[in-house]
Amino acid sequence: MSSNQGIPQPPFPPPPPPPQSGSAGGAARTGTPPVGFGPGSSPLTHVRPQPLSRASTPSASASGNAAASASPAPSDMAPTSARSPFASQPAPFHPSPSPAPPAQGGQPGPQRSAAGRVTSPLARTVVSSPPTTMQAQARPPPPHYPYQQQQQQMYSPQSMPPQQGYSQAGGYPAPMPPPGSMQQVQSPPLPASVPAPAPVPGSMAEPAASASTSSRRRLYPEHSAAAYDTPPPQQQHQHQYQQPNLPPYPQGGNIPPYSGAPGASYAAQPAAGQNAGSGGFFVPGAAQPMVSQPQSAPGMPPISGAGMQGYPPYPGTTAPSQAPQQPGYAPPTQPAMGEVAQQFSQMGLGPNPQEYEITVLGGRPQLSMISDEPPSIKLPPNTQCVPSQHATCPPSHKRSTLNAVPKTDKLLKKTKLPFGMIITPFKSQDEGDAPIPTATEIVRCRRCRTYINPFVLFVEGGRRWKCNLCGLNNDVPLYFDYDSATQMQKDRWRRPDLNHSVIEFIAPAEYMVRPPMPPVYVFIIDVSYASVQLGVPEVIGQTILSALDNIPNVDGRSKVAFIAIDSALHFFQIQPDSAEPHQFVISDLDDVFLPSPKDLLLNLSECRAGIETLLSRLGSMFKENHSVGNTLCPAIQSAQKLLGSLGGKIIVMLASPPTVGDGKIEPRPEGKDLGTPRESELLRPQNSWYKNLAAECSRVQIAFDTVFFGQQPMDIATVSGLARHTGGSQLHYPSFMATREPEVLRFKREFSSHLSAMIGLEAVLRIRASKGLRMTSYYGNFFLRSLDLLALPNVTPNHSYAVEVEIEETITAPVVFFQTALLHTTSFGERRIRVSTLALPTTDNIHTVFHKADQVAIASLMAKKAVDRAIVAKLEDAREALQHKTLEIIGAFKTECTRSSSGATTQLQIPRSLQLLPFLTLASLKHTSLRSGNNVFPAVRMTAINFVLTLPAEQGIQPYTVPRLYSLHDLPAEAGYVDENTGIVTLPPSLGLSAEVLSPHGIYLLHDGHDMFLWLGRDANPAICQSMFNVQDVRTIPSGVITIPDLSNGSDTAASGFELNFQVKNIIRRLNGLCHNLWNPVVYVCKEDGEALLRLMLSQRLVEDMDTSAPSYQQFLNQLRDKINRGNF
Repeated sequence: MSSNQGIPQPPFPPPPPPPQSGSAGGAARTGTPPVGFGPGSSPLTHVRPQPLSRASTPSASASGNAAASASPAPSDMAPTSARSPFASQPAPFHPSPSPAPPAQGGQPGPQRSAAGRVTSPLARTVVSSPPTTMQAQARPPPPHYPYQQQQQQMYSPQSMPPQQGYSQAGGYPAPMPPPGSMQQVQSPPLPASVPAPAPVPGSMAEPAASASTSSRRRLYPEHSAAAYDTPPPQQQHQHQYQQPNLPPYPQGGNIPPYSGAPGASYAAQPAAGQNAGSGGFFVPGAAQPMVSQPQSAPGMPPISGAGMQGYPPYPGTTAPSQAPQQPGYAPPTQPAMGEVAQQFSQMGLGPNPQEYEITVLGGRPQLSMISDEPPSIKLPPNTQCVPSQHATCPPSHKRSTLNAVPKTDKLLKKTKLPFGMIITPFKSQDEGDAPIPTATEIVRCRRCRTYINPFVLFVEGGRRWKCNLCGLNNDVPLYFDYDSATQMQKDRWRRPDLNHSVIEFIAPAEYMVRPPMPPVYVFIIDVSYASVQLGVPEVIGQTILSALDNIPNVDGRSKVAFIAIDSALHFFQIQPDSAEPHQFVISDLDDVFLPSPKDLLLNLSECRAGIETLLSRLGSMFKENHSVGNTLCPAIQSAQKLLGSLGGKIIVMLASPPTVGDGKIEPRPEGKDLGTPRESELLRPQNSWYKNLAAECSRVQIAFDTVFFGQQPMDIATVSGLARHTGGSQLHYPSFMATREPEVLRFKREFSSHLSAMIGLEAVLRIRASKGLRMTSYYGNFFLRSLDLLALPNVTPNHSYAVEVEIEETITAPVVFFQTALLHTTSFGERRIRVSTLALPTTDNIHTVFHKADQVAIASLMAKKAVDRAIVAKLEDAREALQHKTLEIIGAFKTECTRSSSGATTQLQIPRSLQLLPFLTLASLKHTSLRSGNNVFPAVRMTAINFVLTLPAEQGIQPYTVPRLYSLHDLPAEAGYVDENTGIVTLPPSLGLSAEVLSPHGIYLLHDGHDMFLWLGRDANPAICQSMFNVQDVRTIPSGVITIPDLSNGSDTAASGFELNFQVKNIIRRLNGLCHNLWNPVVYVCKEDGEALLRLMLSQRLVEDMDTSAPSYQQFLNQLRDKINRGNF
């Protein structure tokens, strides 16, 4: 039998394994071990042969049997992958051996005489013999367990130090055979150069006369000699992995762990160089450093020629790099007062660690901290099964508000911090990002359906893995260590699902309710009189025509359909062999029907000529149309019938409100209600027809995107329910007109980018969490199908979803986990599951909770909650709730973590990790989505609310809520040019958002993602104007919307004399790329002495200054301080 015995093997024979080399200091292992040896068993240990059937093995634990007998939990996906044929049988349970307790501090170490013998009393105690049989008989043994009686004699804590009773192989307890079995333990042969020492009378090397040699495990003689004849080498750092090169612990025997041993995550290990091969063996009882060692699966054979460090060894693997050791969160304590200091630390009275930096609120905010990395996540050692730098979930995929989770709900409520996550499950690949790895083998927990991830634990010799969410032991599938492509055994530690926290699985047929459907797009185009006056049909036709090549159509199955609406419905039919479209007009809207159901959906490849003809004639076809009606509701019902069996996306493009059908909209007066309490009513839908229709379409995998043109009231608050409840997108162009070239260019680029996005079809998103945690609320565009399942007929790249988390019960685990799984169909017809796993440490220290809080994630979650509250309640309530939450957080920190816990204070103290939270709150209050005043129309506000709900934390906070401001007249030499090392355009340093930084002699660029402003001082340098605009006098540059000229003639190098123009164009392209090209901003020129409206638009984006809607930043801090001093929080 090969060395892989005991590990699930593939159904066909794998290639012969490489020969195993012997361990240091011992003879090479050759030959075949006897029957009954599991992986890791010593070749010198003989046990009674046991049958190979699992039916004869001991039963599994009670929890495992109960989980195996119960029916599987409901899941969002189909059954799990193939399992072992023995999965239905109870699996044997092998308890992990308990490590040795640490050496007691202050004990004297062994001293040697001139002859080299140990002379200290401690050493003499170590080598003293165990209790004799007569002494053992004085203690009444437990009845009916003779083998436990013998073990108690050998490992009694009254007769030997804490380290005794553990073998020399890494501190594991000496195994005892089960009752009725025979086991013969022999010492390995000594090298020829090492003479066998004589056993010490009465020592552990010589058993008592009454002890049975068949059931006793003796220490190796050469180890005993090396332990007492060779001085120990210099000890290494206490946080370094140590893997002794010793024979592995053999499987077999239900050995109860040593009652005085510490937890299983730490073990007393030899110091550097102390192993059997080097002669510096670990001395029992001597003071040794506590080495943090990962929990390894016992019984796995060592690797040939190398020892695995950081995770259990496995055949055929190579040793990876060591995992960096990071201490936990426990604050430093004095050795003599460790327990007392720890108790005070848990009560919040201990000293703050050095990393806990507290700042005083005041002065100008450091906006560069917004782009900093979130607070570091420090996991306890051995949390990962494989040391990998990719095991930490990137914050762009999943970002938690707390990077240290409180263990109790009481502690969380004491901090007043919101606990939640910002999830971007379908993030697109940014510039410089590594591609997401893919895998075809899916392994899941059979109870909670968690996907295997880098934080699971392999047990029982690698034959089973322990789920990190529910703790259930699952069988490792037969194919787990086998590569079907190469027909060879593979290294499990290099599997992508064990090394990467974000991975995509290619789902088999079991995960499909039906075959993958092709991408289908139905365009509902408004061709009424209002739309024709703006030139919408012509521009839409040109834009779709230019984007046909970019619409996802990898396999040639994509389909499109066109429905034009005014007072009637206009359908278009195109035959594959014809270039002429045929139009069907339906005026009877009482009973909507499809004139030709089979020919209205056009194959994008087969009907390409006819589609191009239709789009090129769309503007001229309705040029003289004077119909003022809008039949959006019947058109949506027709599109629903058209896509009922396929699913797809319906893109609604409106320039006038719906006037026909059940969902028709009555005009609501807007101007007189702006800035009053009645304004909130304008943000609520008039009727529930659109929401109910969206729910029906979500069940048949139909999503909506809505695009609005012009300033005519269309009640976007009502119609936008189509996109919000189906996971769609919303675009709005209030200044659109075909004669305005910048606005037309903005729409063409943004809509073309929208059509070319590689969307996911028929998607569902499920979020799982560790025991004690529960998801309570969700925010974003989706349809909530169950408490933890989000239905997304179409999932848009870079759309984010916020979730609030509640602590239901006390968390006892040191780490909690969140796993999201997005099951979707790609645009090229492949069913995939994108899985991301986030691990967060737990703590009971309130200081740690505050200092590990992520201010960007908190501000994003609070903003999403506020705009959601503005829709369902009132705008004023949303503003007050946002401000009050910030007040509570600062007040809680003052009360719990500062010396001025009671009484008034002149300064507001806050952790550095939350230093920008008041500023981000003020920026949200001044944003278009929540800003007060009578100059924000409901359509504009609803569009801003949609972006706040769907944007990730990074883009939603900056630049959308907190714009970026750059000085262009004094750019650094490297700004605007591509960095040779990164290949990315270098951006200049950003400035504070205040009018104080604007100089009359300068030119500044302000970018908020959606819009861009060029501020020109009245005394701007003529040379700067010449280099940027090719004019010398700033007064000749027009105000308003402009297009920055391209003075480099499209080349990759700057033209002579126009270097600034080249740099600014590159900076703008780089800023648009940071927003995933979601927007194509229009550039507004705002002069210092120019139009008042433009200056007002820019001043509203200078968050630090006071405006009509909110106070300045310093005034806002003073208000917070006064309320905290009065206790109004």
